[in-house]
Amino acid sequence: MSQTTMNTIAEKRVSLAFLFILLLAGSAFAQANPEVISSRDGRTSGSGDSKQLLQILGLDPEVERLRALRAQRSCGSVASVEELTIRLGLLESVQSALLDVDGVIAENLNERGQLSNLRTSLQARRDHTVAKLNAAALITGSGVGAVVSATQFTTLSPRVNNVGDGLGIGAGIASTLLAFMAVRQEHGPRGNVGEVPNMLAPLFDQSPVLNTYYPPAVIQYLQSVPANVDGIERATRLEKLRMEWVAAGRLDASDSVKQQQKIKVLTASNDKNIRISIDDLTDRIAMLADVSGRVSLMKRDMGTLMRSYMSESESCKPQ
Repeated sequence: MSQTTMNTIAEKRVSLAFLFILLLAGSAFAQANPEVISSRDGRTSGSGDSKQLLQILGLDPEVERLRALRAQRSCGSVASVEELTIRLGLLESVQSALLDVDGVIAENLNERGQLSNLRTSLQARRDHTVAKLNAAALITGSGVGAVVSATQFTTLSPRVNNVGDGLGIGAGIASTLLAFMAVRQEHGPRGNVGEVPNMLAPLFDQSPVLNTYYPPAVIQYLQSVPANVDGIERATRLEKLRMEWVAAGRLDASDSVKQQQKIKVLTASNDKNIRISIDDLTDRIAMLADVSGRVSLMKRDMGTLMRSYMSESESCKPQ
């Protein structure tokens, strides 16, 4: 046997031994902390969303095989190589899924950060314009008003008084118009979104750009109905998000032209023909945060899933 082969076998044995130690520690934790295994409302950790996630990830056969092997093994005996290999495969699959979730959340945060910078820039421009208009209205109203008052002395001629009256009317109209213009600037200017991801695009059947991507497991999770939902209305996680956006006024309930235009704004990226307002940016950032929060729940379900099969696999065969 060559030295390379012997080294490879030694490395595999070390890896299996290390994995065995981790699994023993996890089992001990599960036995010492049974309250962590059970969910808040009394349902077992293996039911509900964690079981649904198990099916989404396609890990059902491995978990069933692991349970079968554990049931055949005597309590207190050492786990077989096959059992340890299955557990290692499960750990790798869950870790890969966790990285996929983290990737979606990271890209989401990247887009939100760039949109926040654009919104801050537009808000600064709006505040500057509003401040100038308010200052002009104040100067017009108070400054010209003082001049008008000076023309109203009785010692002056009626012609001067009439000129003062005209200036007063003009100043009043001008200050009113300036104040009205300041109010009209409340929504601020519009700007173009540069090269940013559009993580909302796949959720509205729009074309994704740059690094916009949802792994199959993540998109299937969003498009599935939560397992622990009670009642007649069984909406998917994505449908629930859309209903929340409609209730918050971020989207229209009907599939109108206005709705389609809003979707284009929410999914725009490096399109000079689409100009986006501060309110649209606020809606887009908030919706991205909602998506990120909903996707993050996959990590909770994965943790429940791991604790579940680790605990259930302890049902060994009595000696």
